[in-house]
Amino acid sequence: MSNFVQLEIDERNKWVYFNKYRWVAHVVYWIFVLIVSTIMPAKGPITFSLILNHFFLANVMIASFFYLYCLVLIPYFFKRNKYLQFWLLVISGYLIITAADVFFGRAFVHLKDPVMLEKDHSFLADYIENLYGFLYNFLFFAIMLFFMEKNEENSTLMELEKEKKEIEQVKLDFLKTNISPDFILRSLHQLKESAKIPEESTPEAILTFSDLLRYRLYRGRQTQTPLKEELSAFSSFVHFIGFDQQLKVVFHVQGDAENKKLAPLALINLLEPFCKIPNPEPVVLEIMLLIEANELLMEMNYAANATPQLLTDLEAYKENYVQLYGDSVKFQFERSQNDVFNVRLSLPLVTIAL
Repeated sequence: MSNFVQLEIDERNKWVYFNKYRWVAHVVYWIFVLIVSTIMPAKGPITFSLILNHFFLANVMIASFFYLYCLVLIPYFFKRNKYLQFWLLVISGYLIITAADVFFGRAFVHLKDPVMLEKDHSFLADYIENLYGFLYNFLFFAIMLFFMEKNEENSTLMELEKEKKEIEQVKLDFLKTNISPDFILRSLHQLKESAKIPEESTPEAILTFSDLLRYRLYRGRQTQTPLKEELSAFSSFVHFIGFDQQLKVVFHVQGDAENKKLAPLALINLLEPFCKIPNPEPVVLEIMLLIEANELLMEMNYAANATPQLLTDLEAYKENYVQLYGDSVKFQFERSQNDVFNVRLSLPLVTIAL
C-alpha cells in the first residue's frame, strides 16, 4: 500500500514542478519585455511612472488576451474538441480586446518617455495599428506556449510511462507474493493442533512452514529466481502438505533445472487452492513437472470433484499468470475421465548464459 501512496506523492510533486517551470518561463519573458521595450529605449531616468505606463498599463490588455487564451480557451474548448467555439472566441476576443485596448490607452495610459505622441490619431488608425501589434505579440506568445506545452507533454508522457511501469511492478509483486489467508489459517491451526500432541513431526513441520514463508519474503520481490530454488521450495511445500492427513501429494520431476530461471512462486501459488478444500476422506493430488529447454510443463491430476471455490481460485490465478507472462503462458483446467480434475500449465523459462 505504501508503494501506491509514494506514487501519488510523486505525481503531486511532478505537477508542482511543472507549474513552477511554466510560471518561471512567464516571469522571464515579462522581465525580458520590461528590459527591451521599456528600460533600454528610455531617454530619461527610470521612474515608477515610466514603468507603470510604458510596461504595466501598456501591456495589460495584450496580457489579458493571451492568458484568457491559454488558461481558458485552450483547456476548456480546444482540448475538449470544441474547435468551432474555440476559434469564434479567439477571433472575437482578438477584435474586442484590441478595441478595448484603444479605449483603455486613451483613458489611462500616459506615454511620455520614450514615446512622445506628436498628434492624436483617430480611433480607426489606432485600432488598426493595435490589431497588427496584438497579432505579432499573440503569435509570439502562441509559439512560446506551444513549445512549453510540447515540452510538458513529452515530460508528462515519460513520467506517466515510468509510473505505469512502477504500478505494474507493484501489481506483479503483489501477485507473486500473494498468499491465501485460508491457507495461512489452516496451516497455523494445523501446527497449533500438532503442537498439543508430542509428535516427532511437529518441529519439522514448523521449520518447513518457516522456510516457505522465508522464501516468499526474500524471493517474492525479485523478477526471476533460479528454477532449482523454486523446485526446492515447492518440494518443501509438498513435504509440509504431507503432514496433513487429508491431502496426499505425489510429486514427479523430469528434466534438467540447471541454469534456468522463472518468476518466483509461480509453482507454489498454484498448489495453495488445493490445500483449502475440506476433504472428508484422503485425496490424492498427482503433480508432474517436465523441464524443457525454454519451457516448464506442469500437469496436476486431482482425484476428486472440483469445488466452485477451486474453479474461482484457478480462474483468478489464470489472470495472474497472464499478467505475469502475457500470451506466452498456457493455462487450462478441466474434468477428465474417472472424476479426475486436470490442470495443465506451461510457463516460459529463462536460460542463464554461462
